Amino acid sequence: MEELTSPKKLCKEPVNGERKDTCLIIRTLAQYGILESITSYLFPVDLDSLAATSRAAYKAIFPRKESRLNLLRKMNCDGTGIQIRKKCHKKSVYFERFGCTEVAECGTQTQDRCVESRSCISCGFTTCNECRIHCVYQSIFQTEDEDDELPNFSGFVLLSQPEMGILSPAHHGKGGPGAFWDLTSHHDIGILDSPLETDVFAAPESIDEIINTDLGIGPLKVTYASNLPHPSPVIQAFWDITEERKRLVCNSCFEKKSEQRNTLHPQCHCTLKKRFLDRWLCIKCYKAEENAQQNSDYGIWDRQACSFKCRCSQQISEASARLTCLWCWGEVATPAYTPISAYL
Repeated sequence: MEELTSPKKLCKEPVNGERKDTCLIIRTLAQYGILESITSYLFPVDLDSLAATSRAAYKAIFPRKESRLNLLRKMNCDGTGIQIRKKCHKKSVYFERFGCTEVAECGTQTQDRCVESRSCISCGFTTCNECRIHCVYQSIFQTEDEDDELPNFSGFVLLSQPEMGILSPAHHGKGGPGAFWDLTSHHDIGILDSPLETDVFAAPESIDEIINTDLGIGPLKVTYASNLPHPSPVIQAFWDITEERKRLVCNSCFEKKSEQRNTLHPQCHCTLKKRFLDRWLCIKCYKAEENAQQNSDYGIWDRQACSFKCRCSQQISEASARLTCLWCWGEVATPAYTPISAYL
């Protein structure tokens, strides 16, 4: 260990005015097999810090454009997603009151169960199943008090704050395989109930139906009652994110975008499942995508003209407006009972 860390022994002294030989560490890093072994114990931020120590180190670690992505795939998840979840999600007052337990731990730190990891589709970082974005995180449970009772489950929608009730199939009296959940995480399945700290009644909704709704033919379908607020507290977070993706553009820009994508009058058929589950996306990249969407300059309100204008500066009217999905750039159908003017 002393030989590797001693500055005098890392590089040979110059002989007769010749340039120094390459440092031992640099020669070591240049051997890909050894580099792979070293990086398997590092996280992405450590690898970038090591590469930034010198130009020679950077060239040894990233000799080609593809090198960084190849090394990132061999690393462990760094737990960033869990850290973000803990900052965004807020446990209800019932968590401590009823002695609940939370199961939310990065796959790298987990000792007693296997958590799948893959490369994030956006940044390439290795991301475990707990650190990627899910539509519904079922991460909290309260054990049953009696033998004839069922445990209670709860969790969170995306990165929204309130703790939501989650019902297993067994809670609805449905038997069969998978009806009785064990006390581990069961993300994106079951029946979503109201936030635990709300006073507003709302009917529970099937998570499967929510995440598979075709958002191109209309807004989320929910169990509707005229005396309840819309959207209901159960789907509020989903409603916000799916409505936020809609933008008005003029006919010219829509047609131009269609030509660029080699599609003729594309129709949106996005679902929450396609957007957030079929794509293995780390939570950090999810937040970046949502921030970019919120800051999109489509459909800007022109105060002087008291109307919306497209990013090309053309005024958007009832006749020239196209309601577009920022996820796929397809056209979103406008429900018959909601005129396009409602979006203007």
